[in-house]
Amino acid sequence: MSARRIMLMRALAIGVLATACQGGSDVPDSRVPRATPPPTAYIGTLAVASAPSVTPDAVDAAYEMTRTASMDLAELPRVSAAAAAATPRAVRVAGARARMVDRGPATEPRVALTFDAGADRGYAEQILDTLRDAGVRASFGMTGQWAEANPELVRRMVAEGHHFINHTYSHDSFTGFSTGRGPKSSEARARELAMTEQAIQRIAGVSTKPYFRPPYGDIDASVIEDVQAQGYDIVAMWTVDSQGWNGLSRAGIEARCLRAAAPGAVYIFHVGSAAQDGPALPAVIDGLRKQGYQMGTLDWLLHP
Repeated sequence: MSARRIMLMRALAIGVLATACQGGSDVPDSRVPRATPPPTAYIGTLAVASAPSVTPDAVDAAYEMTRTASMDLAELPRVSAAAAAATPRAVRVAGARARMVDRGPATEPRVALTFDAGADRGYAEQILDTLRDAGVRASFGMTGQWAEANPELVRRMVAEGHHFINHTYSHDSFTGFSTGRGPKSSEARARELAMTEQAIQRIAGVSTKPYFRPPYGDIDASVIEDVQAQGYDIVAMWTVDSQGWNGLSRAGIEARCLRAAAPGAVYIFHVGSAAQDGPALPAVIDGLRKQGYQMGTLDWLLHP
């Protein structure tokens, strides 16, 4: 398949996905160029329902079109035979898929705060201090590499009542949508999940199951099947993206997050120093409380 055809197919697929996703205008502010690939548009559980012109069949077709195009791109490095033999085999159950969740029940003024930890240590300590002082617990989308690099912070998160979401070991895209590489095999996906789970179990004695958050938001039908086969029944997406990763200023993050507040919303922030999410967090928490919202983990939001 030619490179031009691949690009056309991917553009068509992402266009279909973007139509189905809930969007929002950004707060006017200066941005800096993003160093890492942008997230792929995703389909949340309620976003499809709110876009009747885009059918689930069209969404699946778009996913599969992009996935097929990706297969013609460069493959990831192969693992050794010994490593492959030690990897848990992904056993799919016909028709079994994890549930994609981008928000919780809208019956009460409650929201979930989630923070992805996959880059540098950044503002992690400041974020934990803010959460502790505010009496708020949050969920952390944790990569295995970040956990191994910051074991004392992982243990502190557990001690202070926070919750973990498996964010893969290396933060590499399972589909290749955002990185321009081919999709990972079922075995490679299982290995990434298992290595992260083992790291967090070893460091802090807790599990990430059943929550999985895909790097870059990259997801397709095969990923949903593969993570479910490994015990991850909930694909943790989000309602409100702070856009801190995209260079939005502290004031812009605060305004965006407070403007988008809604019962059941799931917020996504990042702990890394490239985003101003940490410095913006105190004002976001204060503003949400003034609007009457309670804040907590994703698990708390979904199981009131």
